[in-house]
Amino acid sequence: MHRTDYKYSAPVSQSVNQLCLTPRSTDAQVCLSSSMEISPQPDTVKSTLDFYGNSVSRFNLDKPHRDCAITVTSVIDTTDVLLPLPDSTSANEVRSAMAGNAATVDLMAHDCLLPSRYVPQVAEIKTVLASLPSVNSPVLEFAQSLMEWIYSNFKYDPNFSTLVTPIIDVLTERKGVCQDFAHLAIAVLRHAGIPARYISGYLETLPPKGVKKLRGSDASHAWFSVYAPNEGWFDFDPTNNKRPDAQYVTTAWGRDYADVAPLRGVVFGGGKTVLKVAVDVDRVEKGLSAINT
Repeated sequence: MHRTDYKYSAPVSQSVNQLCLTPRSTDAQVCLSSSMEISPQPDTVKSTLDFYGNSVSRFNLDKPHRDCAITVTSVIDTTDVLLPLPDSTSANEVRSAMAGNAATVDLMAHDCLLPSRYVPQVAEIKTVLASLPSVNSPVLEFAQSLMEWIYSNFKYDPNFSTLVTPIIDVLTERKGVCQDFAHLAIAVLRHAGIPARYISGYLETLPPKGVKKLRGSDASHAWFSVYAPNEGWFDFDPTNNKRPDAQYVTTAWGRDYADVAPLRGVVFGGGKTVLKVAVDVDRVEKGLSAINT
């Protein structure tokens, strides 16, 4: 479950909103159901798929309001099987494949080679490449090394960055949060000519043995995925130094955070805004996760 609450110090006369909170069905998970509750009742709601196949919902509130609550509850069937990484082509071979006919490879991979809003070209990225094994090693092996390097050399600091903190600041200060680490990894991979995309989703947190899990203690999360021609996309989580498993739920993917922001919109009026977000990921039974938002 993912719940978002907005409270305003003054009335909002109108708001226009976009949600990207419905989990995808992938090779590792199947979204069995997903429902959305909005209060106050919206005047219009429209759901569609975006360019990358993510589920996007848009709604308008055209009546005055001083609070807004959005709750998304989903049931996902996940797999506990984490297959070993296959042998993959080298970065040179990936670049050659990507230079060929776009119809013969995943079209998204071409988009995920280019600079994007949160992953611009940064010259200092070359210093990261100098710290890693040869970029011409197999691409999945290189991605694994990159994941481990970020985990070992950067501090998780939720008070350091915001949505607009530049990659160069994260690289210089060697700290950030999951979004920052995903963007940094993507920047390194694209600089090396390897397609990489941003993954938005959830991570189930497990309390110590004997300790009751706190409600709302789970979290939205972000990681990155690498494209290997003829093999597909493979996910890596530099925040936790692991390949995503059954504790992870994928919501959406895109070039960077801008493509998959969970909630965005415009309000008219409202004064000061107080935002509260709570996430619960509950195991209904083996291999089944329920997400409340």
